Amino acid sequence: MCFTPLFHCCVVNFPWIHRYRYKGVLAVKGMNQKFVFQGVGMLFSGGFVDTRWRRKESRECRFVFIGKRLDTKALIDGFMECKVKPLRFKVGDIVEANIGQFVRGKILKCWDEGNAYRVEIDDDEKTNVFAPIDEDEYIRPSA
Repeated sequence: MCFTPLFHCCVVNFPWIHRYRYKGVLAVKGMNQKFVFQGVGMLFSGGFVDTRWRRKESRECRFVFIGKRLDTKALIDGFMECKVKPLRFKVGDIVEANIGQFVRGKILKCWDEGNAYRVEIDDDEKTNVFAPIDEDEYIRPSA
């Protein structure tokens, strides 16, 4: 199971008052490095580490929360909400990417450096930008 960059909100937004300690490792789609996180109460630390997933290693997510009155279902549901879903666009599709305003571009790559899409903007420089997640707020079909 792989996660999108949104998994951070699943940890940080969960009510910290009941968490004593938490830690884990996550497989993030489009990244070869492992994402390791840990925290105590409302203090969160996490990021990609130099350790890469080995070729035949199972890319799985493991985490543990220690606390009182933890809502196990809410934790699981929160993480599952961040699970990778099929992307709407494929390489070569013409889209509009939000770079402060929506501009026309072409999908160059899917799941690049943990981002859902790499988009080449239709400008003289052929600027490349990322759409971090596959939502209309960041990327939408071309009008």
